Amino acid sequence: MRLEDGRLTPIENLKPGDRVASIQVPGLEVDVPYRAQYNWLSHHGLHGATPVAARVASIRLGEHQGFMVINRRLKATPEHPFMVRRGDEWGFASAEFIQPGDFLIDEHMNEEAVESVVRIDAPTRTVAIHIPGTNTLLAEGVWVHNDMPATAQSSGSGSSSSGSGSGSGSGSGSGSGSGSMSGSSSGSSSSGSSSGSKSSGSSSFSTSGSTSGSSSSGSGSGSMSGSNSSGGGTGTFSI
Repeated sequence: MRLEDGRLTPIENLKPGDRVASIQVPGLEVDVPYRAQYNWLSHHGLHGATPVAARVASIRLGEHQGFMVINRRLKATPEHPFMVRRGDEWGFASAEFIQPGDFLIDEHMNEEAVESVVRIDAPTRTVAIHIPGTNTLLAEGVWVHNDMPATAQSSGSGSSSSGSGSGSGSGSGSGSGSGSMSGSSSGSSSSGSSSGSKSSGSSSFSTSGSTSGSSSSGSGSGSMSGSNSSGGGTGTFSI
């Protein structure tokens, strides 16, 4: 994670009150009781997005069964929303809906092509962070949304589990289960789906498909038209 002063620190070392690099996104609602990130969509790039410093309000530690690995380095639970470009549209998509051919957005607003998306069926320790005012942060050099449903009601650090989402895996429900971003994992097997947890991620992309194989291939397609919410909470970071 990048701090306000530019230093990098392991996400598990963050604590409430720390100030981190963040970004204000025009048109993105923040601190609302629903997943506004999936309602945000831009056809005009990220013009007007402003780098700012923001305060970490709360941190929750937990565990999760199954996580995604993007470009062999970014580890997150399937539900965690990343800022991406697909075609001529910019929006947020859960890790499980990101596809090769999409582009992640880095701290300088440059693009990182998505080349691989792999689902790992193994337990992982997780960290969920809430950053009020912007709801965005830099994780491994790319912009992601914070864990709003899991942490908005809590203050200070805690150790309660933020395991797999408990919202329904399909439809437009508004369950508030949470996932996490994953770091070190025990076991290295790749599998089609993570056991013990339903898909609860969402995407602004109307035709996004779940990454159901051990790795996703082919170019991303479809458009980001409106919210494709499917219940459950946003995800968190693996450690």
